[in-house]
Amino acid sequence: MSKQSPAIRLGEILVERGVLTEQQVFEILQKQKTTHFPFGVLAERMFDVTVTSIEDAWVEQYVRENPAIDLRTQRIDEEALRTINARQAWQFEILPLRFEPSGELLMAATRHRLARAVSFAARRIKSTVLFNIAQSAQLRDFLRKHYPMPEVTEEILEMARRWCRAQDQESAA
Repeated sequence: MSKQSPAIRLGEILVERGVLTEQQVFEILQKQKTTHFPFGVLAERMFDVTVTSIEDAWVEQYVRENPAIDLRTQRIDEEALRTINARQAWQFEILPLRFEPSGELLMAATRHRLARAVSFAARRIKSTVLFNIAQSAQLRDFLRKHYPMPEVTEEILEMARRWCRAQDQESAA
């Protein structure tokens, strides 16, 4: 029987990125025991960690624990597609795939828009949404097919690709 590797914690990622020290993570964890506030909230309050740093670390944590899916292997239902409009699909880079038998909406999102996609889904979609990560280029191809928007030109998509590459390089630095 093989053991699953333990989940990476948000604090570990923030230490890897040089945002927090191990001592600061320890202090946050100690405070968390008495306040029961989320780790990110305490990191903000105690050590002025930015919301962006916490969101970026959360996305990294999510991506490490949930490898990207291949959209070509996914079943896509019309009912799920009707939960959002084309503008929302392109703005948040999300693709509703299907409703699970338990009622949750399975949706694909890109790594770079995941935090915004989760926020959007929590505010605007009545169903519980489960997210899978998809590669940006592949997701855009599927958006072109399922949510065609003539105003989304190749030039705009190339600008988005350059921005994503810059974000990847910035995250790697």
